[in-house]
Amino acid sequence: MIEIRFHGLGGHGAVVAAKFLADAAARSGFHAQSFASYGALRRGGKVESYVRISESRVRPHCKLYEPDWVVLMDASFAEDQEALAGLKVNGQVLLNSAKSTKAFPTLVRFRVHTVDASGIAEREGLVLAGGMPVINTTMLGALVKLLESVELEEIKHVIQSGTPKPEKNIHCAELGYRQVISQKADSELYAESPPTSLSVPILSSRYPIYHQEKMKKCHRCQICYMVCPNLAIGFQTAPFTLYVNKTFCTRCGICLEECPRGAISWGEADHA
Repeated sequence: MIEIRFHGLGGHGAVVAAKFLADAAARSGFHAQSFASYGALRRGGKVESYVRISESRVRPHCKLYEPDWVVLMDASFAEDQEALAGLKVNGQVLLNSAKSTKAFPTLVRFRVHTVDASGIAEREGLVLAGGMPVINTTMLGALVKLLESVELEEIKHVIQSGTPKPEKNIHCAELGYRQVISQKADSELYAESPPTSLSVPILSSRYPIYHQEKMKKCHRCQICYMVCPNLAIGFQTAPFTLYVNKTFCTRCGICLEECPRGAISWGEADHA
């Protein structure tokens, strides 16, 4: 039996990815199971999903504590102790990143594979209204290439019947299948200076911001403040000002989508 654990943020599609993989495995002749675990937050909150694939009946129905595979939908999870917890000594990691494995010293003890799922989705125009790339189908294409037991054609069949834009999603899955890179991190490179912190780094400078000119459209509804899943948006009343705390912002883009006046846009946040 192969056990696979997905880690992502709400909006990355980790739950759908697990379901699609289990469906494709079943179509390939295996017994399969998928389910998910997540909190009350909408897009931006942490999400785990799980898949078991077996030649015989799948009997366990609990969370995966010692998976064979960990799929990290965002590079920040490479520094997350919880995301890597329990991964077997010979476990494997599929990481959404355009960087080399050497950029992630916490993964040196695992077999690591990377695919630039975010870049592929953005280049192919597979993005949500707020600018967040749809990466799950690209990640599935890469994972199927590595697993070998599940056929790409079965993933494409599941995508065709389960997504609103099947052509783009299938194309991204094919690109992920072709562009995944398998790398072996060299632990000797880090022997003299092992990682000392497991804090999650800020990997991008693109955050929602309130441009002074665009703020003239704002009518102080504070919808952005109310819909933010991580309470990353703050405001002061005298004078009235809204700002983004990039320490808490997960760049989910909900505020951009929900702002009725279009007063928010992507850019470099001024407030930490």
